[in-house]
Amino acid sequence: MDTSRRRVLTAGALGLAATAMAPTGAATAAERSRGRFDGKVVLITGATSGIGAATARAMADEGAKVFFCGRREKQGQEVAAGIRARGGEATFRRADVRVEADVRGLVDQCVRRYGRLDIAVNNAGIESPRAVPLAEQTLAELEDVWRTNTAGVFLGMKYEIPRMLAQGGGVIVNTASISAEVGFATIAPYNASKHGVTSLTKVAALEYANKNIRVNAFAPGAVDTPMLRRAAEAFGLTYEQIAQDYPIKRIVRPEEMATVVMWLSSPDSSAVTGTDVDASGGYLTG
Repeated sequence: MDTSRRRVLTAGALGLAATAMAPTGAATAAERSRGRFDGKVVLITGATSGIGAATARAMADEGAKVFFCGRREKQGQEVAAGIRARGGEATFRRADVRVEADVRGLVDQCVRRYGRLDIAVNNAGIESPRAVPLAEQTLAELEDVWRTNTAGVFLGMKYEIPRMLAQGGGVIVNTASISAEVGFATIAPYNASKHGVTSLTKVAALEYANKNIRVNAFAPGAVDTPMLRRAAEAFGLTYEQIAQDYPIKRIVRPEEMATVVMWLSSPDSSAVTGTDVDASGGYLTG
């Protein structure tokens, strides 16, 4: 496979969103800063695996009450049970971010259960179904990816923001991609959808900055998730081959992305709003 095609894959073209080989001995988020989110209520979409699940676990480890959704009931309940087994607080609700009633119900139920909403992580996303030139894409393919990746973020913020306004503030973090910063051939639906995420992030940040609501996004590259594993298998690539397109020469773990989300969610980033944090392992610096 030529380099340009491999870069499409590693760029998140097929929706790369998730885990991998970190330096041995790296401290966990909980070990570094246990209790940072004590008493905070955190809502996360798309948290049955990958970055979302890692963030749910890490937030709960640091004291947060986590309310999260996904379309896969069994996996969602397993993630929630795992968090509770570690001594954390977590509730799973099946919801599809493409459906407005589901998103409205998700936010409403979170607030009914825990009384408030301090942090929202709009993470749910899917990949482009095919890697083909734009003229060969269908409107249905574009719309399906857009409804999950972009409209899902829009709907999340539409219902999260009023709750935060009513309580005097909050923090929102949206999962973008390196595909939100540069263009990649053959994945127009995914690329366009993630550009939409960063645009919505900037607009919301401007509109609510003086209302004590911070809104940011972050841009993962190749993260070891089920999505990346599917893509690597489809293209006949090893992780070692994919890693060569990244300055750090490795695939990152979902837990590393969780630390980025937690920094953006914490008072440590109190002056940061309206940005898309590069979490690509150096990919965007070239």
